[in-house]
Amino acid sequence: MPTSVLPRNRVLVVVGSRDTGAVTAIVGRVNELAEIERALAAAAEGRGRLVFVSGSAGIGKTRLADAAIATARRLGLGVAAGYAIDDAGAPPLWPWLRLMRSWDVADALPTIDAGEPDATARFRLFVTVVDLLRERAGDRGLLIVLEDMHWADRASVLLLRHLVTEIGDERLVILVTCRDGVRGPLHDLVPDLVRGDAVRPMALDGLSTDEVAAWLPSLTGGRDDELAAALHERTGGNPLLIRLVAEDVAARSAQGTGGRLGELMSERPQLRRLVAGRLDALQPDVRAVVDAASVLGERLAADVLAAMVAQPEDVIRLRIDSALGAGVFRDAGAVGGIQFQHALVRDAVYAELPAQRRAELHRRAAEALEATSVQGERAGSIARHWQQAEGHDAQARCRRWAEVADQQARTVLAFDEAATFAELAVACARQTSASPDEVARLLVRLADGLFLANRLFESIETCLAAADLADAAGRPDLVAAAALVVRGVGEPAANRTIRLLCERALAGLPADGHRLRSRLQSQIAVAVAESEGGSAPAQLAAEALVEAERSGDPNAILEAIAARHLTITVPQTVEERLELGRRAVELGAVAQQPLPAMWGHLWRADAAFQLGNLAVVDHEIAEIDRVARERGSALARWHHHRYRAEREALVGNFDAARAANEAGLALSQRVGAVSMIGMYVAFQLQMAIVRNSADHLAPWWAEAISHAPPMPLVRISVPLIHAIEGRIDVARAEFEEFRHLPTTFPFGIRWYPTVCHIGWTAVLLDDTEVSGAVYELIAPLAAYYTGDGSGGVFNFGANAGLAGEFARVAGRLDEAVPHFRAAIAMNSRIGARPFTALSRLGLARTLLARGRGPDLNEAMKLATAAGAEFRRLDMPGRLVTATRTIEALEAARRTSSPLSAREAEVAGLVAEALSNRDIATRLVLSQRTVETHVRNILAKLGFSTRTEIATWTIRNGGGN
Repeated sequence: MPTSVLPRNRVLVVVGSRDTGAVTAIVGRVNELAEIERALAAAAEGRGRLVFVSGSAGIGKTRLADAAIATARRLGLGVAAGYAIDDAGAPPLWPWLRLMRSWDVADALPTIDAGEPDATARFRLFVTVVDLLRERAGDRGLLIVLEDMHWADRASVLLLRHLVTEIGDERLVILVTCRDGVRGPLHDLVPDLVRGDAVRPMALDGLSTDEVAAWLPSLTGGRDDELAAALHERTGGNPLLIRLVAEDVAARSAQGTGGRLGELMSERPQLRRLVAGRLDALQPDVRAVVDAASVLGERLAADVLAAMVAQPEDVIRLRIDSALGAGVFRDAGAVGGIQFQHALVRDAVYAELPAQRRAELHRRAAEALEATSVQGERAGSIARHWQQAEGHDAQARCRRWAEVADQQARTVLAFDEAATFAELAVACARQTSASPDEVARLLVRLADGLFLANRLFESIETCLAAADLADAAGRPDLVAAAALVVRGVGEPAANRTIRLLCERALAGLPADGHRLRSRLQSQIAVAVAESEGGSAPAQLAAEALVEAERSGDPNAILEAIAARHLTITVPQTVEERLELGRRAVELGAVAQQPLPAMWGHLWRADAAFQLGNLAVVDHEIAEIDRVARERGSALARWHHHRYRAEREALVGNFDAARAANEAGLALSQRVGAVSMIGMYVAFQLQMAIVRNSADHLAPWWAEAISHAPPMPLVRISVPLIHAIEGRIDVARAEFEEFRHLPTTFPFGIRWYPTVCHIGWTAVLLDDTEVSGAVYELIAPLAAYYTGDGSGGVFNFGANAGLAGEFARVAGRLDEAVPHFRAAIAMNSRIGARPFTALSRLGLARTLLARGRGPDLNEAMKLATAAGAEFRRLDMPGRLVTATRTIEALEAARRTSSPLSAREAEVAGLVAEALSNRDIATRLVLSQRTVETHVRNILAKLGFSTRTEIATWTIRNGGGN
């Protein structure tokens, strides 16, 4: 029989079923099958697709997956299939692990670097899996089938989302099946999955009356249009219900006990009753296997069933065959194995079990899985079975396996699942009256899982509960462990709690516990810096570093170095930050921790930017690139993009800077890290400031800012952008709340960029008072280039240029002039072309405002040079300002001198000591005309000698 028949009536399709080759009928899915075949053909040519099949239970999703597999094999593509299961204890990434079960992938999966953020570590894992799939697809292509993904864990769904972003140019087709209306990770991420040209959504509906009528002969042995219409009406066209009811009708007719459909449906209105009727026909020993299977789940394993019912495996296989014949089980071949005819069938069998029988079978399932699992690979399932089992030891064994499942989940970065199993372990410990210190230990573990799963305040509450129990048990080490769980958060309330918890832990530790004491002191320093600022955190971090060095533990020293660096992120500490970066690089190599070493390179790059040493900047960027390549680290690669963008923008390579920023955005979107996406917008904002134009700003900038932490550094972006856009009245109203901050914002973390951004806004709004306040703060830093070590996303060149701009707007013109002159020299030295031009324009505007005659010619030259550079670099807003400045200078020169333009020109040549004859030759005039101009100049200026003309001209900025 052919493997594919597409009849004209679009009713019945016959395919080969998965691995078995058995013939299976599919009704009413011709359009869907044609779409799948097109997707498979496209994949064979290197154009990947996601086919997303959704629908209600029993609607035919699995049948369609069977057909897709058969079609893929007919077209020569490879097939890999996995599935999620309705088992809260299933291992994380279970669908993918099943899909790759016969592949040798253990050594290919990456290890996780200590301290690597979970999003970037997960990204490395996902990239590795995608590479494995790409390799498996080869030249012929690969169909990936993932069934029942409505039950999948979050990590599995995130991996699917990642793969979809990569699929466009691959020889891959992903076919996903899911049930409608089931809440879970897939439900939350469906909008991300079904957008894009490579996605083919398929929402399966019930069969039509004609389709049911065409199917009935294969179910009942004859066509019956009246029965088809009644079945359609009462089942909504659901194929599973149609088949069960129709087969029941046929069986009753064969037995001579048939009745009208209405009577049958009223007698057995639910699927459970239909399934129960089939179970009643089974032999007791077969029924025992089916009952045991319902406890295990929809998909079965003969060896586990054999252990559960204490029978040889070959006997179990015979009983499975009987259940297959009765239509309770189905054989999905090597890909899917033996499984219940449908999840609803399994649910119906399970629901019929008495409570005591269920508990007994769960115990047997737990024991069987313990005996058959390799290295506890099904730890989560074992824990869940013990949770529902009876017996005095059930909860203790549940707790042990829950801890194993927790660790397994962390290994693959499935932190949501890890927290769930950690919570189960705590519950079991409490039910078995475990000691307070043991419960405290488990609570610390749970708190860590909650923190990793981004459930911050639940984690903090759990830390407090753990500390209380640890105190009662006399375990200061556990109090310390609880205090060290939550780290690196910017939420003030959380940091205040962390500080109190750390101080409480310190009070109970011995004086010689240097390692733990240093870690707690580092945590306190960071918490105080994040929540309060000021100079105190730097001293706390210094004490932590001394304590860490006493311990000799390189990891503790690295933590203390990081705390010290964070707490001194102000411009004045650049030399120390450079040294801290060197130590972090060195210790990271000793401790074999590449991420701390990477942070050291980042710190050194920041310091080198601030010192204007671009050779060191380039070296450190190259080192960050090396870490990204050698470790496959998405975090390092993202930082490499970010620093390349900063470096290119500094010297005016704006197109290259934007390209690097876009590459960082693409990577951050694939990783799913919101904070990284925020940095993309932050870079665009800085570019808008430099160019004084918001034309390249992402249209969703306001949404990005609304999702960022509500700190002043973030919120000042709103009036700043509105000012750049020319919405001055709106910006002034929004700026009002920030006007006092320069004099009140605590000196410390984020002080420098916050003050600078307030200053930029004040400049755009011509706010004299705030500009003056910011000038007083920035002027002492004029010897440095911009930066403070906080990992800024942009560099504005010499601080002297900022100081000059703030002084100019504040009306302190004589102070602004030397700052601008210094900035021109500093920026020119490092090739910072945009900022050299900005400093020239700033000086020109200052000289114009000062209004001294000798200044005007110099100002004209500066403004003209700046305007030409703005035009070359595409800085449209700045070009407008330069053009207006030139126009104002021309007007000022006309009104500030009694001489005409030609007379001024002649006076300039007189100042060069040229004779009248030489001037006539230079200007192509007659000597008599030059003599007339000289007499007029002497008369207008009240002079009597040419020397006086020369002196006046030089004093007023004329000549060379």
